[in-house]
Amino acid sequence: MKVRAKLKYEILRKFSTEVRPLAIVVGMLLGCGEGPLLTDIEKLSRVEEMVLALEKRFPDVETITVDEVGRLLEKDSVVLVDVREAKEQKVSMIPGAISVEEFEDDEDRYEELTVVAYCTIGHRSSEYAQQLTQRGRRVLNLRGSILAWAHAGGPLVLNSEATRTLHVYGSNWDLAPSRFETIW
Repeated sequence: MKVRAKLKYEILRKFSTEVRPLAIVVGMLLGCGEGPLLTDIEKLSRVEEMVLALEKRFPDVETITVDEVGRLLEKDSVVLVDVREAKEQKVSMIPGAISVEEFEDDEDRYEELTVVAYCTIGHRSSEYAQQLTQRGRRVLNLRGSILAWAHAGGPLVLNSEATRTLHVYGSNWDLAPSRFETIW
């Protein structure tokens, strides 16, 4: 009986240390276990679910829709502040947007403009809007942030040139429309 138990143990050990990792790698290479690709409509639906959850977490943060931002952009009465990390901004930004650093270096310059913050989905920009609001500055959060912008057909740029690449923070936020290549 001890020999059989020892044999089972050796087989399990061999499987867990040699065969199982190989099976996982092969499955990853073949795409097994990834699940079906989402349609753009399904991605937008997930974005909306995430936005609703964020709005519950940040009930005091005012939001603005992509359409409303578009109207403000036509009037040149808005400054878009991209609160994402520099590595994300180096992939693409909403045209005309500036970084937090650029905004804070010359905040008075934008005194007459509506300040709209954005990130990937809205969490970091909600935090930023909340901080500035507490300091007495009115800041709106772009509802759905850059993902909502992309789903609405808004362009993205890299060094003033149109681009179809979007940094989405992480795999959970890989919800950009299919016309974009996403990285994180």
